[in-house]
Amino acid sequence: MPRKKPENLCSATRRAKESERVKIGIVGYGKMGRDIFSIFFDKLPDTEFVILDTFGKEENAAAVAKTLAKSLKRKKITEEQYEQKMKAYRFTDEAADMSGCDLVIEAIFEDIRAKKSLFCQLAGIVGSECMLLTNTSSLDIAEIFADVPNKERCFGMHFFYPVKLTGFVELNVLPETSPELISRAAEIIRTIGKKPLVFSGEYHIYLNQILSCMVSHAIYLRETTGASVEELRSALSELYPVADVFEILDSVGLGLMAGKPDCFRIERNRQLLEYGCTQMNRWLDEGCPKETLSFLDFIAERETPTGAPCGNAPLSMISLILCETVNALSDEPGCDAELFMEAVQDTLGLAEALPYYYGKFGAENIFAELERLCKASGFASYKHADKAVWDRYFG
Repeated sequence: MPRKKPENLCSATRRAKESERVKIGIVGYGKMGRDIFSIFFDKLPDTEFVILDTFGKEENAAAVAKTLAKSLKRKKITEEQYEQKMKAYRFTDEAADMSGCDLVIEAIFEDIRAKKSLFCQLAGIVGSECMLLTNTSSLDIAEIFADVPNKERCFGMHFFYPVKLTGFVELNVLPETSPELISRAAEIIRTIGKKPLVFSGEYHIYLNQILSCMVSHAIYLRETTGASVEELRSALSELYPVADVFEILDSVGLGLMAGKPDCFRIERNRQLLEYGCTQMNRWLDEGCPKETLSFLDFIAERETPTGAPCGNAPLSMISLILCETVNALSDEPGCDAELFMEAVQDTLGLAEALPYYYGKFGAENIFAELERLCKASGFASYKHADKAVWDRYFG
């Protein structure tokens, strides 16, 4: 049966509730929850926010008020806007205050039991049509919502950090997720100036999966070339204008990056991810802190330049990235290839669009490098499709 064309969240909810504001709940107010709230608060004026914050509700509420006062003083907002904004948010430590929300975004720590328990609790508080969204970056979406009734309103809405500087948001949907609610969530994402990408099944949290492959490949290059991390960073600098692959590892932290590879379910990448996770866990065992901004200091204390040749590193890294992109697009022939490639470039922090690198390095050199890597490692990540398939996307 054809579905009625979905309305955007604001208009649909206003019609249903007349003069009431849309109500968005945010659970967790760490760095991700804070950034998600901030961008929604800036971009969605006709919205009420309830933030479940069990550790610092008074301090965080005061900080938001202080920011609004500064904006008023600097004439970034009017007196009327200031008054409206001051009434538009509330911090609480009571989950029951999520009642009446139109959607709830969870941004707590990455623990499957905590997330499952939270959503079971929320399902008993909010209405049956309230969207329940998880910002998980690594956990199994289906497992998170396994015990929640009405799964048509359940899915992932994964933001990347820092939220304001990244252009894409992943919608990681279940087989039961309502197409109407997916469309509604996508419209919200566009309203805040981001681009939505929808993933399902083994491709849940795909952009994190390809980022993890990139990090694992960088570790493989370190181990197989004998070059130091700093030497590889220098060799790869032409690809990464803002943050290179080891800086990404540093900013995410080994505590998260060294998780079990079965968090990512694309079978062809399991060997490469296991390789990277094994080495990262060795570093943890050697004393590298789990926290962010620790890895580069840790490795600098233990490495000296080796002089090992690593001039081939840019070709090797791009070969892996392009190969994985082609394999993913081949699995999802209905995907918007241009948007998908733009998201990969944005997430990985590459200087140029993917077709540029295909032209720069050339198919012959890329395929030769992938075949060398595949023969040396046996990893399925380096198996490539025919040139005709690559030309379809990059040619």
